Amino acid sequence: MASSADLCIELPYGSQRLSFSIPRDNLLAIAEPGEVTPAADVTAAVLRALREPVGTPPLREMVRPGQKVLIIIDDNTRPTPQHQILPPLLEEIAAAAADVEVQLLIATGTHRPLTPNEIRRKVGAEVAGRYPIVNHAWNDEQQLVYLGETPNGTPIHVNRLLTEADLVIGSGGTVPHCLAGWAGGAKIIQPGVCGEATTSRTHALNMVSPMPHLGRLDNPMRQEIEQIVKLVPLHLMINTVLDRYGRVVHVVAGEPGRSHRRSVELAEAVWVVPVPALADIVVVSSYPADIDYWQGIKGLFAAELVVKRGGDIILATPCRERIAGTPEHVHSMTALAGLPSKRIRHEAERRGIRDLAGVNTAVVAARINELAWVSVYSDGLTDEDLRVLGHERATSIDDGLRHAFARQGPQAKVLVITHGGETCPVLARQGQA
Repeated sequence: MASSADLCIELPYGSQRLSFSIPRDNLLAIAEPGEVTPAADVTAAVLRALREPVGTPPLREMVRPGQKVLIIIDDNTRPTPQHQILPPLLEEIAAAAADVEVQLLIATGTHRPLTPNEIRRKVGAEVAGRYPIVNHAWNDEQQLVYLGETPNGTPIHVNRLLTEADLVIGSGGTVPHCLAGWAGGAKIIQPGVCGEATTSRTHALNMVSPMPHLGRLDNPMRQEIEQIVKLVPLHLMINTVLDRYGRVVHVVAGEPGRSHRRSVELAEAVWVVPVPALADIVVVSSYPADIDYWQGIKGLFAAELVVKRGGDIILATPCRERIAGTPEHVHSMTALAGLPSKRIRHEAERRGIRDLAGVNTAVVAARINELAWVSVYSDGLTDEDLRVLGHERATSIDDGLRHAFARQGPQAKVLVITHGGETCPVLARQGQA
């Protein structure tokens, strides 16, 4: 039972909330997304973005009669409310020209395909019933077409629907991303609708760099992704900024690179969160990235930035689909688990493991295990899953804190990150990232 000197804190955990207690004197800070005012009218915000885009003509000037229009949307691992974004977008297309053929492509990246029910929840019943919607499959050669290489030698294999369309529009969300610096923009293409060879190559670029990339646009993976988009049809990108409650705050449309940069500037007010110092113990929820460990590890990326070496990280993540939704990723991560981070890439090459996206995630997981003690509270991950991943099980957040204080001492300072799947914590003296 908590004493009067304890603070009761809540964390989002899937559709639930977790409560735990921390002595007041031990709390360093609670890192929460910034409070911002949501858009009063989402439809109006979308239409304004389409009519006043950054670096392109208004959408109505881009649509021509008889065109094939492809709309690429993010999948159910992202909270972007496509059911709110798509109706005004489709209305604007219909108002621009007659006889336009519209198709939707779900940018699953390397994730599993969405089920029909998941598609309906993502886009809304009306859109799902009216337009053809296709799940991208990164490992289906029949879906892919080769478009050459980037100047750095990355082979570009993309979904062939892009080359069959006259106008390609992307729609996604802008939040800090553990590998690409920021999600949104060009990520709708890579890894969104690319093949294995392309995705493995871009993810391998960050394996040679030991530094964290969360919140940094100047990293090798993001730079290569943007090179790819210059060589792939993507005529207009819609970037949506949400608040902590999943409400639309800003919508920015236009040329993929410029519109994304503008959306990042706006998103920083929500998702880049100053903290006063490094913590001995970090308690982090991976919310809203928590369908599996492939998403839930994003909470560890956030904690990595603000925990002391040798400290403790307590991660809360449901992971109802366990480690990952694709067998390739499960194999890559489990086959290489337990190895030192600097040996994993060499061992992957020796074993002929081609899934470099999975290898990269294994490298980062090992790097964080080498930095701090990691314990995980999860309903979905089994004891064997956690053993393979190199993490301890916490039977509750309070249980994890008891063990952490035993290691770090009674004066240890605790930082709480409430939305670790999308938050980029930065030391206050560094300013905004």
